[in-house]
Amino acid sequence: MRVAVKIGYDGSRFHGFAMQPGKHTVEGEILERLKKTRAIRERNEAQFQYASRTDRGVHALGNVIAFNCSGDARKILGDMEDIWVFGTAVVDDTFNPRHCISKTYRYYVPGKGLDCEKMVQAAALFMGEHDFSGFARLDERNPVRTVKNMTVKNHGEVITIDVEGKSFLWNQVRRMVAALIKVGKGENPIDDIREVLQAKKRVNFGVAPAENLVLLDVKYDFAFEIDIPDRINIKRMFFTDASRIHRNR
Repeated sequence: MRVAVKIGYDGSRFHGFAMQPGKHTVEGEILERLKKTRAIRERNEAQFQYASRTDRGVHALGNVIAFNCSGDARKILGDMEDIWVFGTAVVDDTFNPRHCISKTYRYYVPGKGLDCEKMVQAAALFMGEHDFSGFARLDERNPVRTVKNMTVKNHGEVITIDVEGKSFLWNQVRRMVAALIKVGKGENPIDDIREVLQAKKRVNFGVAPAENLVLLDVKYDFAFEIDIPDRINIKRMFFTDASRIHRNR
């Protein structure tokens, strides 16, 4: 049986998603658990695959892994430290989680001192198909990508930036966010973004820190059976109470 598992994790606890010799990684911890419980024997035999290989420090609430296994994947992975199982689905034998409809990332920015309206205007420039060479750490892949949607919302103390697309280049989301922050602070005009996208000039906007970036969700043409872990519900109440108590003083 092949199963897809929607997982989340605290990126600050790991050296990224992908396995690295001698490093504590999300992929390494999951494979160790699957082998230890004999749910799988070897990675290749189980056709273990993932939707996104997030960088060190980047969190996830909706990354997806898939593998062939025996047993209940939710129970096998459900009590892992700093890795959470949000949903499962039985999928076709040929399913590869990289072949998704879209991925959505969210970046949390402290809102103080930022012009959110300018950031909204700047975000609109990124939508659609562009050559993102000026907003990525390039490798052998085609730098042309399509951003389906990019939204900026002001929540008071925090501004959220959501970016949706089928695939992204290395550091693309964090570099786009960095550009929006520079515009929001008044350090760069909006036209700088337009001209970099059009390859008319080069501007180093920098790279936004990894710790405020979350892989929010990965979408497919099927639904997962969702069950929010108790420890997540407790954490939600914990931080809600912290905010409520100190605001009311």
